[in-house]
Order: sequence, then C-alpha cells, then structure tokens
Amino acid sequence: MITAPYNFVPLNKEVFYPTWSEQVSHDIPFEDGESGEIGITITAKSPIFIRDHENKEEFCQHNGQYYIPSTSVKGMVRNVLEIMSFSKMRDEIFDDNTYAVRDLSKADNFYMSEMKKPTFGGWLKKVNNNYIIEDCGEVGRIRHEEIDKALNVKFAQYFKGNNFDAKNQKQKSSEYKYNKIGAGLKAITLSEPFKSKTNAKYDNRVFYNYSKDDKNKAILVLTGQPTPRKDTGKMGDGKGYEFLFFDAKGELPVSKEAMENFKFAYFDKRTTEPKESPDWTYWKKKLENGEKVPVFFQKDGATIKHFGLSYLYKLPYSHSIKDGIPKAHFESEDLDLAQTIFGYINKEKKEALKGRVQFSHFKAISNITPMNPRKEILGTPRASYYPIYVQQTDGKLFTTFMDSYFEIAGRKRYPIHNSNQTTKTTITGNDNVGTTFKPLKDEVVFKGKLRYHNLQKAEIGALLSALTFHNTTKTFHNIGMAKSLGYGKIELKLDGVKDINSYLKEFETTLTEQIPNWASSEHLKELVSMATEQKNDGNSKLKYLELPEFAKNKTGNEQDYLRNYTALDNIKSVTVKSLLSDEERKSLISRKEEIAKEREEKARQEIQAKKEKEELEAKIKKENDDFEKALSSNDIHIIKNFIVKYPENEKINELQAIQNTLEEAQKQNKFAKVNQEAQDKWDNIHNADKKFLKSALQNFIKTYENSKKNEGSEFILNLLKQAQAEIKTIK
Repeated sequence: MITAPYNFVPLNKEVFYPTWSEQVSHDIPFEDGESGEIGITITAKSPIFIRDHENKEEFCQHNGQYYIPSTSVKGMVRNVLEIMSFSKMRDEIFDDNTYAVRDLSKADNFYMSEMKKPTFGGWLKKVNNNYIIEDCGEVGRIRHEEIDKALNVKFAQYFKGNNFDAKNQKQKSSEYKYNKIGAGLKAITLSEPFKSKTNAKYDNRVFYNYSKDDKNKAILVLTGQPTPRKDTGKMGDGKGYEFLFFDAKGELPVSKEAMENFKFAYFDKRTTEPKESPDWTYWKKKLENGEKVPVFFQKDGATIKHFGLSYLYKLPYSHSIKDGIPKAHFESEDLDLAQTIFGYINKEKKEALKGRVQFSHFKAISNITPMNPRKEILGTPRASYYPIYVQQTDGKLFTTFMDSYFEIAGRKRYPIHNSNQTTKTTITGNDNVGTTFKPLKDEVVFKGKLRYHNLQKAEIGALLSALTFHNTTKTFHNIGMAKSLGYGKIELKLDGVKDINSYLKEFETTLTEQIPNWASSEHLKELVSMATEQKNDGNSKLKYLELPEFAKNKTGNEQDYLRNYTALDNIKSVTVKSLLSDEERKSLISRKEEIAKEREEKARQEIQAKKEKEELEAKIKKENDDFEKALSSNDIHIIKNFIVKYPENEKINELQAIQNTLEEAQKQNKFAKVNQEAQDKWDNIHNADKKFLKSALQNFIKTYENSKKNEGSEFILNLLKQAQAEIKTIK
C-alpha cells in the first residue's frame, strides 16, 4: 500500500489566457482598473517554522521580531492561483531534469532488461573541459578472497556478517574499500578466465583468480557494498566480487547530455537530502585533478549512451519531466493569469513584466511561543519513483519516464493535517540526514498586507479566490518547512474587502467563458479537498513509506501507485460553490464559442503577420544582397539591372555614380579601339602599292565619314582631312 504526506493536483489540459494581458501597463491604467490593499491576518493552527536566512535552525526574525517573509506568502498564494486559474506549468517552476533509476525489484522489468545489454568498463577523464572514456571492453570479476591473496590483505573479512554495518554510509562506499587495500589503484596478475561453475549455461560473466603468472594483468576496480556478505552459497548472499579492467582499446567521446545525466543521477553538488553521492564526491576530486575515474557504460557504436560508477548503475530515463506535461502549457507565448498579475521574466527574449501585486512581511503580533528544537528527516522520494510521480491506470503495467507517452502526476501539494498535531519521522541512526529547527507554537498570529495596483475586477477576484479557496469554509493553507509532518497549517482572515462575492463571481465568470466546467473541475476538487481537514487513514494516511515498501509496491501482487487524493480511503470530496446560475453558465458556454472564434481569428492574423514579416525580411535581405553584389561588381549590366529593379533604394546614388564611371570608361575604350583601328588601316594604305592609293584613300574616307564610331574623335577627323588632301595631289 502506498501512502504519502503529499498528493498532486492533476495538470489542466486547457490553459486560460486573459484577453487583456497585452494591455497591462504600469503607466497607463485600465479605464476600470482598481488599486488598494487587503489586510491579512494569519493564525497558525499547528506549529509553524519559516527558516531564518542566517541562522538556519531559527525562525525567521529581525532584531528579535519574528515574521513570515513576503516572498513566502506570495509564493503560497501564487501557487494556489496558478491552479485555480488554469495557468501554465511554466519552465521556471519545475526542474526539467532527466531522472535516473536503479530498479532491482524484478528480473524482467525495464531497468533489468536494459542493463542486461552489453556493459563495459573504462576510464573517464577530462581533456580540455571535455570528457572521454577509454574503452577497456568487457570487465572481469574476482572474489574478495582472491584479492586477499593478490595483495596480502584481509579485505574479505570486512564485508562479512557482523563486521559490516549496512547503516554506515562510509562502510558502503567504494572509498572505504580502497582504503582497506591501500592508497591508489592496484594491478593484479590473473589466472586464465573461466565461467560460472554452477550456472555456466546462462551466466556469461567472466571470472578470474589470482595467479603469480603475469600473462594476464588487470587493474582492480572496487565499487560500493550495499549489504554484508553471508556466504551461504545461495542467491542474494551479498556482493562478494569486484571488477577487473584490462588495457584500453580506444577512446569514446562523452556528450554534454550524457555527462549532465550522469552528474544529476549522482546528485552533483546537492546539499539537501538526498545529498551528493559519496562515491561521486570521492571520484570527482580525482577527476578534476586530472586523474582517470573507473566507470561502467553502454554504447551505441562509437557513442556513449549512458554510464555510471557501478556495474548496475543508475539508468537515465528516456524522457524528462517536461515530456510528461500537456503540450497546451507550451503552445502559446501569451501570458496566463498568474503571469499577468504577478509579472514574469523571460531571460532568453530579455522580456519582463513587473507584477502589480505586493505583499508586506507578516509580523508575529501575539501568542508567540517558541518551542524546543525538533529534529526530523525532511527528505522526500525523487520524481524518478514513478508509482507516485507518474499518472498510472489500474490493471495496467506501470507507466514510466521510459514510455513514449506519459503524464506527470501534477502539481505537488501537502494535504492539511487534522487538528494541530504534527507527526514525527522514523529515527534511522544516521545523524547526517536529520534537520534541526525551532518552530513557534500553534495559535501564533501574524499580520500583513497585500497591495494591488491597476487590477481588473476579475484579477482581484482571482487573488481573493486563491486566498479563500473561492470562499470555501473550513479551508486552510500551509506554509514553511515540514508541511509533510503537519507543520505550517494556517488560517487566513481578510480585512478591507467589500462584497467579496462580486469579485469572486467576476473571476469565475471570466474563467468559465473559456473553461465551462471550471467550478466542478477535478483540479479544483483535488485542491480544495487537500485544503480541508480529513480523516486520514488507510492509504490516505499522511506518512512517508518505509524504505522496504518502495520496492514492494512495484512487484508482484503488491503493485500499487498513489491515487488522486479524493480516491483515497476516508477522504471526503469538497468542491467550491459556484456563484453562477445555470442560465449564466449556459450563456457563458455560448460565449466560449465566440471567444474561440476570436482567438482563432487572432491566431490567423498572427500567422499572417508573421508570414508577412518573414516575407518582408526576406525581401530586404535579397535587396541588400543584390546591392552588395552590384557594389562589388564591375559589370555594368548587373548595376543597371539593380537600378531598374530597386529604383527606391536609398543607396542607389552610389551605384549610379559607379555606372557613370564605367560608361565613361567604356566610351574611352571604344574611342581608343576605333582610333587604333583607323591608324592600322591608315598604315596599311600607305604600305600598299601606290597605284591603289587613291581608291584606298577614298574607301577610308567613305568608311569613317559614314561611321558614328568617329564621333568626337579629333584623331580620325585629322586622318580624314589628310586623306582628302592626298587625293587632290594624286593625278
């Protein structure tokens, strides 16, 4: 049976986009915009703890004044408003990570099926800020007792029976093992390889013993020890072998994606639970110092698919968190209601909108009673645990992040605990995993204000709806640390709001125009049901699973998953009370169709505008390219064609000047050519027989008098005069 102190509001398939979002301005107010402030009194209905930014164990305070920071209240309200307004699951509110899994619960599950594929050993190293793996091929195995023989140590005894403490994280690490054999990596001389003597038909692993003969040599690679070695001769006796890496056969590049997935799987640089893997901490220092790190990997040709620090390492899923979010959340760049009210920042596009809502700090004013320090384990399962974090269906195999289609469970919420009681976590004996904090006792009262500027009536209604769960009685928010244990349950009372229902109705009307079933939607039902006190028992008990239960819930007849909150034992479904009549709702449904047409027309216009913009940009680019081509060309035809094609171009004078220069040069070339031609003919005439001189001179005159080529040529005119003069002298 799966239980959890949290649950999920399923993600909305539709996103509400306010029609006025593009008109929001801090300089030009809406004609019907409203500004004002709302007084808010917060009363803690269970012990409460908000961490101080300097002393992490103390309640947030300044000069002895306890307070709840404005950002904490703003985040709490915005989270509820995003759900109630069907807003987007924005990139900045979830980590789009590719999680990794190590699932040994079944021999035929997706993890074991993948890890049965060929897995190799190699050395990871850093080269000029890139990573490569030296491929050592198939690994060998050697028993702990053989290591003792090879290195003359008592390695095997440390991992048997009572000598090994499985609760001691240091003893489970590879670093602990390396310390037992002495500093540095060790080479071992080996016997000939052999296969399993008990299961040779199905066991393809290759084993070695120690041998003084140095024909076979390999580097001993040690990995973590999850459990003690029992040596009963049965399956599940615990790890009793280590690995052997042989000479490298080549190098394989490690992609940025593969490296990031590897680091994320081992909680790189993580300081909260679960913290960075001790094995990765140990090897990372060596890697950054230029040393090689032993890893195990699978490959596709010459490409590293994934790798890890143990033979059965954490396997990256095929898909990330974002792949499990409905596409509607990313299809439009329009602002949703939460962005419109609270503002947004788009770092990629360098766009931003300042919010029109501000919260003050909420100072503690009465019933202030600090409590004794508490130490609790506040860790939580990672999203890789698919029976909880991925939507499942009864009677079907588990859906995981490996599947081509899946949906994440939704937006995470901590259901309200009944009464003012808090629960305690199980003591593990590991002092490093507990968090110490000093809460304030329940019934402490805080006061503060919400100020708003230039909001539409529907936007004020959205804020009031988020603060009061649409004015639903006996509902509570929760805030601060340890919500999973019942801390931070708070009741809100508002001052300075007249006729709250008129604002709520305006908000509901606006939402219902686009989402007809808004008030009765499962999203609101799950949200509000979690905000009310329930009789949590059976599978609705608000408690973390014990470690053995995580694997148990994924195997055999025990297969189970976390259901929606209202589907759990003893949970009473709570819905918001609609402020609309049936006729008003029908009218809004009709209006939805009109809005859909308006949005369709808007989308069509945006597509057309985008097309026209792209065409204009392409036209401008073509004109600029043609200009550069003409500018760098000495071909007068190219220049003339540009001038004819783009007569309005602002730089056309540059080309016309070049055209004039080229035409003048052409003219001069033509004159020079004609002059040279005339000179050649003149010389030929006088080199010919004298008896043909007169007729030759007459032909010369006829040729150049009737030709326009000699226009403006003083040189040819002079030759013509000489020819006429010479004819007169010939008898």
